[in-house]
Amino acid sequence: MTKDQIKQEIIRYGNMLIEKGLCTGTGGNISVRLPENNGFMITPSGIPYPAITPEDIVVMDFDGNIIEGKRTPSIERNMHRAIFNARPDVNAIVHTHQNLASAVAATRQDFPPILDAFVAVFGGGLKCAKYASIGTEDLAKNVVEGLGNRNGVLLANHGALCTGKTLDLAFGNCEFLEASAMTYCFAHIIGKPVVLGQDVVEKEAKDLAKRYGQR
Repeated sequence: MTKDQIKQEIIRYGNMLIEKGLCTGTGGNISVRLPENNGFMITPSGIPYPAITPEDIVVMDFDGNIIEGKRTPSIERNMHRAIFNARPDVNAIVHTHQNLASAVAATRQDFPPILDAFVAVFGGGLKCAKYASIGTEDLAKNVVEGLGNRNGVLLANHGALCTGKTLDLAFGNCEFLEASAMTYCFAHIIGKPVVLGQDVVEKEAKDLAKRYGQR
């Protein structure tokens, strides 16, 4: 995809954050690694998604410098930059304030693997990153640590974040995380969710990696 096409995709998925109820107002942010792998594009700070134009998307390098665009980039630019630097396999990042995953994050608990489908998508449970103030280097460090090699992480008292090889996959992971969080919350209402054992998780993850999806 060209830079212009990526900008249009960022705008489209930004609007979908609002449409799907994964964020409200100007909350959340999206970034995509540049095709040349010399930086990334990220949504601007504080502009409602329906009002964002291609010229508002900011291009940054992996040292945190703005290399294209006149807008102030998302306040969480440090977090996005840190993830791209730590995870060369990640090409897209979607940070949300989705209700149910945020509810779990508010408890500062990790999200355990209570569904086999959760193992298929994320490879096991997800960590809740330690709390730090919005937009800080400390938060960026905590999120990278919490994310590890997974494609999802909770942000304590804040929200959630998912990654992927493409923006479509990263966004889909956010949707799946929210659906799973609904099941998790409902399970607590009617009883206590049974967490899949580590032996089962490892076996399922290895097996599904071979048998699930197209080859």
